[in-house]
Amino acid sequence: MKKRNKAMIIIGSLLLIIVLLFIGLDGTFLSPKYKSVWSDRYVDGLENDQLRIIAHGIRAASGHNMQPWLVKIISDSSVELYADTDKALPVVDSDHKQLLMSQGTFIESLRQGVIKYGYDADIAYSIPVFDKKMPLIATINIHGKEGTDTADAVSGSTYDAGPAGQDLDIAKEIDRCISEFPGFSYTLVDSGAEIEKLKDILLEATVIESGDEAAVKELLDVFRWTEWEQNKYRYGLSLNTLPRLLKPFIQPIMKLSSKNWQSFGESSITQFKKRLDSQTGYILLKHPDPGNIEYVFSGQLYQRLASVVSGYYLRPAMQVLEDFDAMKSLNYRFRQEYCQDGEVVMIIGLQPRAGTPPAGNPRHLVDDILLK
Repeated sequence: MKKRNKAMIIIGSLLLIIVLLFIGLDGTFLSPKYKSVWSDRYVDGLENDQLRIIAHGIRAASGHNMQPWLVKIISDSSVELYADTDKALPVVDSDHKQLLMSQGTFIESLRQGVIKYGYDADIAYSIPVFDKKMPLIATINIHGKEGTDTADAVSGSTYDAGPAGQDLDIAKEIDRCISEFPGFSYTLVDSGAEIEKLKDILLEATVIESGDEAAVKELLDVFRWTEWEQNKYRYGLSLNTLPRLLKPFIQPIMKLSSKNWQSFGESSITQFKKRLDSQTGYILLKHPDPGNIEYVFSGQLYQRLASVVSGYYLRPAMQVLEDFDAMKSLNYRFRQEYCQDGEVVMIIGLQPRAGTPPAGNPRHLVDDILLK
């Protein structure tokens, strides 16, 4: 009996050491600063409404969660938004389209924060030129709105879009939003055969991207596998859907196995197939002659739609639009099929809401994006 008890103690001690080792490797004990911007406590604790509104902007979606935003405070009522080209991805986003869309999502999320805190805003857009390291995107002037009670203002990014399955005229919601963006149009892909045809193209694009060594290694470089890395960088890709109790064990193991870019690519395909299985339609945003500023507007339009379309998560799928050599042939076929009445600037998947919303992705703190 004593030998058995001694063996159990040894086994238990070994298991405890292994658990503590994994917790140390993952950084489970760290305060998750990368989640701070999602916390009302953090936002409310900022010095003034201007900083709180900037924090609201940081909650926006961005391509590969790169958050390529830099903000310069000009005065108590004026800020400038610049694109952070240090966050560019030269392989999968060589033409900066996704980086520009991310500027638009920030502008729209910030605009919703302006409304939340009872203000109004005038936005003066600049045409982005990438001969500078930090292209100016927009100057935003914030001012008071007469007759508005701050307590009654509603933020689009915290709007409860409602459960899946409720009756919804998606086209009506899109029409209402797109009317504020001249030149833009859309195609709603919502019939069975058309959905499956588009899904086949999107999957093929993912297979191409996931089999391209340069593309996969670029995405691996911005993957944050552990709590240590997410706290350090506060941007980039992460395993944000893992159960909390499993994260300390799975994240370090995945980090060790990520050295093999082929296996990472295969895993990406598997995850994308699951995503496609859950999507029930697609919105193709179009413009007849998109330039840099139109890609900014398309990001703003996407963020607007994401805040008002009830019962769905809106998930962009941009692989087929990426401009690198391995994707050119499929991109040409896609254009022949879907771009007869305007260039497709964004493909948005409609995923019915179900269960608990996924945890918020890592996000910068306000100080991370302020130009001193």
